Amino acid sequence: MLFSEGRESPGSLMLEQSLRGEMQRASTNEIEFYAEHLDASRFSDTNHYHLFQDYLGKKYASQHLDLIVAVPTRNYSIVGELPNLVFPNVPVVFVAVNELEVPSNLSKLGVTGIIQRFDLRGTVGLMLQLQPDTRRVIVIGGVSETDHATLNRIEEVAHTVEGVQFEYWTNRPIAELPAAVKDLPEGTVILLTTVQQDVAGQRYFMSQVAQMLVPVANVPVYVLGASALGSGAVGGALVNAENLGTQAAKLASQVLTGANPKTLPIQVDTKGTQMVDWHALQRWHIKESRVPVDCDIRYRPETLWEEHRNLILISLAVFIAQAFTIAALLTQRRQRRLAEIEVLNQRMELAHVSRVSTMGQLASALAHELNQPLGAILRNAEAGELFLQKDKPDLTEIRAIFGDIRKDNERAGNVINRMRSLLKRRSLESDPLDFHGLIEETIQLARPDAQTRKISLTMRVAPELPLVLGDRVHLQQVLLNLMLNGMDAMKDCRPADRLLSIIARVTDEGIVEVVVKDRGTGIIADKVSRVFDPFFTTKSDGMGMGLAISQTIIEAHGGTIRAENNPDRGASFIFTLQPAD
Repeated sequence: MLFSEGRESPGSLMLEQSLRGEMQRASTNEIEFYAEHLDASRFSDTNHYHLFQDYLGKKYASQHLDLIVAVPTRNYSIVGELPNLVFPNVPVVFVAVNELEVPSNLSKLGVTGIIQRFDLRGTVGLMLQLQPDTRRVIVIGGVSETDHATLNRIEEVAHTVEGVQFEYWTNRPIAELPAAVKDLPEGTVILLTTVQQDVAGQRYFMSQVAQMLVPVANVPVYVLGASALGSGAVGGALVNAENLGTQAAKLASQVLTGANPKTLPIQVDTKGTQMVDWHALQRWHIKESRVPVDCDIRYRPETLWEEHRNLILISLAVFIAQAFTIAALLTQRRQRRLAEIEVLNQRMELAHVSRVSTMGQLASALAHELNQPLGAILRNAEAGELFLQKDKPDLTEIRAIFGDIRKDNERAGNVINRMRSLLKRRSLESDPLDFHGLIEETIQLARPDAQTRKISLTMRVAPELPLVLGDRVHLQQVLLNLMLNGMDAMKDCRPADRLLSIIARVTDEGIVEVVVKDRGTGIIADKVSRVFDPFFTTKSDGMGMGLAISQTIIEAHGGTIRAENNPDRGASFIFTLQPAD
């Protein structure tokens, strides 16, 4: 690879890197590259040229080279003359960026290549599109043959633009220009072209001049090469060294794979790549809406979306999935709660039906219990009437009769109130309860039926039994149901063996435990685990819902209920309740 300029030329560096990368990517073999730089900007004398020629001949005398890639800037000697003298049998591909005419002898030497012209018309057009109020264009260029060729092309374009004055600053040293561009009138822009040599004999790269002028200029600066973009210049229809290197690599690969350079015509391209610097647009308040759609806006700060697009999309997808999942779970939870409420309501309805059914079983016994106070009331009333018929009624006796009537009335009223309480339809409540009193009240309800069946009822309650937290009616229903089941279990036993015990105690864990123990026939061993299943019953006339409802009520109170056979005879049903404190 032969370069007219030195190693520090930005355009040459970009082109070289792009060309190397593309050739290596397209080849199945490893390619060994050598790079040599004439550095004609600093050493343009003939002697230096011949020294360079001699140096190449000696250095690569023993090397077998397959291709020469030449990158000329000032003339085409490094493309035709130099390779023909030093490497006469090696094919040559060149890449040039200038406005010089192509020597006719290149095609005779079997050389092919790419010539990139500056897209001057495109740059001027972009300039006027971004700043339509432009009235004056200052063109800064050099005095070398290559610089003059570029300026001549600009003059051709300038003649086609109406209403804009083009002024050429080529007779001023570049070193004096920073002061001159500080105070230019409004409506002026600067077009920076090639300055291979200024009027003072100094040599520059376009990017060097841009770095000198752009920071101090009070008007926008436009350039022709992409290597100068990033200095603060607005941009233009630029020569893209990276794209040019890619094109040259494809042409070079064709030659390496056997194509004859004589059969590959020299390509001449004038179309540049429209590029602008985002920071320059902001500095000069150029609206982004004026930038062409296909223009490449460089150095724009990445937005949060652009910088983390994939992460944001993944996070958003996860968030949406989580939101849908949470919504589905909340909907499912709500439906489950509604279902649970419905089931609970149905179970409470069944509990009410069960209480009514239980009261039906106790109806005859309760009627007998009511008849006793009612009969006593009647007899006391008749006795009172007899006392009142006397001339001097015994008021003390009459007061005693009225006291007995009051007691019997309260006794009958208590029976009716207990029945009414059990027959009420109500939802589950939670209040502190005296369970000792609840047991006594329930025994009073069941005692008439127990007496009819010749069953003895006993109660053993721990003296320090704490209050429990629960619903009085529902817990009374559980206790009454277990007592009636125990009575039913002893119907075939001898009267002397018919004993039903209700025991309430406190466990070591501080939980209230209630046991309803009978001395009946017990539960068949393989059916103990099923007694609380809905519709399971051991009675011929049973529905199988009493124990299932009892289990629901106890579990709703945070307790447990179980059944077990006694060691001697009969069965026990044990349930637990949480203390109120």
